[in-house]
Formats: sequence, structure tokens, C-alpha cells
Amino acid sequence: MPAKHNLRNIPFFSELTDEVLDAIAQRLQREHYHKGASIVQEDDPGDCMYIIETGQVKVVTEKGGQEKIHAYLGPGNFFGEMSVLLGEKRSASVRVVLDVELLVLRKDDLTDLLKQHPLIALTITRELSRRLGRTLQTPIQSEEFNIVACIGAATPRLARYLAELTGEPVLLFDIGGLANVTLESTWARDTRVDFLRGADSINAENLPGRLSQVVERYYWVLLAIAPYETPVTIKAMELADITIHLGSADDSWVRNLAPKGHWHAADNDIVLRRMARKIAKKLVGIALSSGNARGFAHIGVFKVLQDNGIPIDMIAGTSAGAVFGSLYAAGRSIEDILYFAVNIQRQFNFLTGFRYWDFRIPPRSGIIKGDMVLKYFQEWLANKSFDDLDIPLYIIAADVISGEEVVFDRGPVADAVRSSMSVIGVLEPAYVAGRHLIDGGAVNPVPSQLLADKGIDIILASSVIPSLDDRLNRRELKREGRAPNVIGIVMGAMEIMESEIIKTRMGPVDVLINPDVGRYGTLEYDKVHEIIQRGEEAAQRKIPFIKQLLAPRPRPPLAART
Repeated sequence: MPAKHNLRNIPFFSELTDEVLDAIAQRLQREHYHKGASIVQEDDPGDCMYIIETGQVKVVTEKGGQEKIHAYLGPGNFFGEMSVLLGEKRSASVRVVLDVELLVLRKDDLTDLLKQHPLIALTITRELSRRLGRTLQTPIQSEEFNIVACIGAATPRLARYLAELTGEPVLLFDIGGLANVTLESTWARDTRVDFLRGADSINAENLPGRLSQVVERYYWVLLAIAPYETPVTIKAMELADITIHLGSADDSWVRNLAPKGHWHAADNDIVLRRMARKIAKKLVGIALSSGNARGFAHIGVFKVLQDNGIPIDMIAGTSAGAVFGSLYAAGRSIEDILYFAVNIQRQFNFLTGFRYWDFRIPPRSGIIKGDMVLKYFQEWLANKSFDDLDIPLYIIAADVISGEEVVFDRGPVADAVRSSMSVIGVLEPAYVAGRHLIDGGAVNPVPSQLLADKGIDIILASSVIPSLDDRLNRRELKREGRAPNVIGIVMGAMEIMESEIIKTRMGPVDVLINPDVGRYGTLEYDKVHEIIQRGEEAAQRKIPFIKQLLAPRPRPPLAART
């Protein structure tokens, strides 16, 4: 049974008289639940209410297997009262976010207390009114990485980048990880990061209670933990929403101990800023469409995004999108990619040379074998695998036998690019892992859904696939009066198919960049500079919208900061 003076420290009870507190204390029972435990289940009968002494819980409902978070509740909050008062089933489930100490009041005891002490009913009503007002402002919340256990000397920089990105205060709580790290005296003043040292006073037993206090004041808490196994380290990883290991040290012990999973990242600024976006759910990805020569516009899009400081955390590309996306993901500069594009006409044009055309005579499944094309991309991509890339990359191809979409995310990048650009009838299907693969535009010309499936929060798409109106306009502009060659016919057929596919297959997109390239044909490689310019113009028009999505949106302060 909790003592009266302990109840007085809980905000819910702070205004009640000593007489009422004595009556309540005699009837309360204490229960403890660990992180992840379910305290009450939706639709179960309710026979008691709970008051949170320490820790944190989330109130959730489930529909169609999807969890919706309605509220996070910390010390002094209560739940379960409505089903007790009204005799109804539980309207939501309650699960533990941070280890909780609960004070439990059974239905019969609450009924007696309300009869004897009406002041309790007034206290409950006030809290319900406050909670309702907060719920109306933010009815549904998403799962967040509010508490992050961090290993590595770069943790303070990660905290600073997170504060800059969100515009919200971040608490850097040192519980043993920054013993050998010296912070400049002006560091805390110049950032929105509050620094708290607790290595000498925090242990595995009192950490949950201390955390339950600070999460009532901060949206973001970074726990700097020791780079080795201790009781406090283990408890911190258990309570954290995610564990991040910064640096090159071995992290096998972390993988075995972090129950909610862990991320391992380099400690350079580019990766640290990406980690901050991942924590804050502001990862940016771009889907690059197929389009052959019109795909040059993707270079202009990359240039404008880079010039305006727009980060790219993931790329998904099909055909031409795979070509230029892979070069960018591999760390090639815009100047390098431009040089690559300008030389395509000379390297692959029938009129200027056959250096990379290894013809299949007689043709079987394509005019060109593609071995020399593969070698060319191996050189440009420095034989990199997907694991070697600077930016995570996904490349789309299609299985010509089964019609399935094939997503490359491992192995040699050049093999994936060669597969994704294998235009039917022109380039022989690539044979990879027992599959015959062709141009990914046949199944997914603008792979934005893939980015959503991989957890990207802000999805950009650059599509150079012309609509039917664009094609009609191009015909009116040219009026050549003669039929295209066989390759032009194949490319045109693919173009028509892709424009129809994207009507039903294109996934969610926050900002769609549509370069005005409908006037150009699929083989007009000589128009490279014009097409790149069209990409720049289209991307520049969208920059204000992209910056708006990335801008800090600080939420109202939770409470006075300590």
C-alpha cells in the first residue's frame, strides 16, 4: 500500500485532502509491468482502473492488423476508469512503453470512494477534460523513436542534428557513454540540446523511473550508453525504441542485446544527419522512372536537389532511372554523370561507332548480347556491390518468363543496371540467378511504392514517361511522314505500355517532378543538354514544396524543461 506522502507527489492526487488520500491509499494495490507488456486488452471487461506512478504506456486500437496510437500516458495519468464507471468493455488496449509501476483500484473500491468522497469524481472529470482536449488536437499518433540508446563519441553531434531538424529540444542523457568525451562550454548554449549527466546516480533499477520523468518534458531523449555490456546498458537498450551504434567498432554484442533492433552507422556528418532524419521520420527518397534518352532529365533533377541542399536517403530506379540513380548512389559527381551522358551518343550510336554493340548474329532473344554494356557499367560503377554504395539503392527489373517484378538490393550493381535496361528485342534478357530479366518498365516504371514499403517518409518522384497527349503533340511537332525504325517501334510500344501502367501502379508520392520532355523521342541522345535542362527547370519549380516538407515543425512544449 503506498504511503499518503507518496500519493501527494503524483499530480493526479496533488489537490486532494489528506482525508481523501488516506482513504485511497488503503485501497490501492501496486503492480509492475515490463516494457512491451499488455496491461489491458481492447474489448475485455473492465474491473479496475490504473494510476501510473512511474513509467509510460501507450493507448492503442487495432483494425485490420494496423495499430493506431491514441495517446502516451506518463506518471500521474490514469486509464481504465471509463469501463469501470460505465460497466462497458475496454475501448482500447494499453501497452507498456517504459517499465511501469501502477497503482490499481478495483471497481468496488472505486464505487465506495466516489460515494464517500465526491471530490475524487471532480478530479477525474478535470483530467478527462484535459485529455480530451489534447486528443482532439492530435487524434492519432505514430510510433516514434522517442528514446534512443546511442553508443559512440558522435552521440552529441547526432543530438544536435536531431534538434536542428525538428526544431524541438533534445535531451542528451549521459549514463556512461560520454565519460571520455569533452563538450565545449558553449555547446549546450549554442544548440537546442539539454545535457544531463547521470552516470554516477543511475542504475538499472531507477532508470525506468527517471526516464518516465524526462519523457514528460522532452519529445526526444538520447541515452549515451557505455560501449560494453553493463546492467545499465542492458536496461537502457531494453527501454529504448531503438539502439544506434555509431562508429566502426564491432557491434555483435549490441545485436544480441537490443530487443527493439539496432542501427549501425558511420560517424561522419552525412550519415549522422541521415540518422537524425530516420529518428525524426523525415527520410527522403526519390523514384526515377524509365524513359531512355528522356532519362537524361534525371541528371538535371539531381543537380537542382543537390544545389539546394535537399538530402537523398534512398533511390529506386527503373531502366534509365536505374542507370543514373546507380551512378549517383555510387558517389559519382554531377560532372561525372554529365560526362557519362554526353558520351552515350558516341559510345552507343550506330552512326558514330559500334564500340559497345556486341551483336548477336543471327539474333535470338535480342539484337545485342549486352556483355560489353555490362563491362562498361562495371567500369563506371567501379565494380561496386549494393553494400558499397553511398546511398541505399533499389533497382527494378522484370522476369520475362513469369512476369514478376524483381527488385535488386544486393550483389553487383552493374548486373542490376544491365537487367533493368534490357529493352525487349533490342538487348538480350539478362540471365541472373536463374531468371531471364528485362526492362523494369514493363512492370513498374515509377517505383515510388517501393520507397514507401522501405519506410521512406518524404517520397519524391521524377517521371519522364510521356502521356498520350504528349505523344500526340510530339507527332504534330515533327510531321516527318515516315515510319520509325525497328528500335524506335519497340521503344514506342514500351512507352505506351509504361504510360498506361503508371495510371494504376504508381504508389504514393509527396512531390512529383514531371520534366517537360514529351517532345523528345526515346533515342534522341543528341539532345542531352536540352533534356537535362528540362529536368533542372522542373525540379526548381518543386523546391519550395520539398523544403516545406523538410522544414522544422516544432510541437508545443510538453512541460517546463529541467
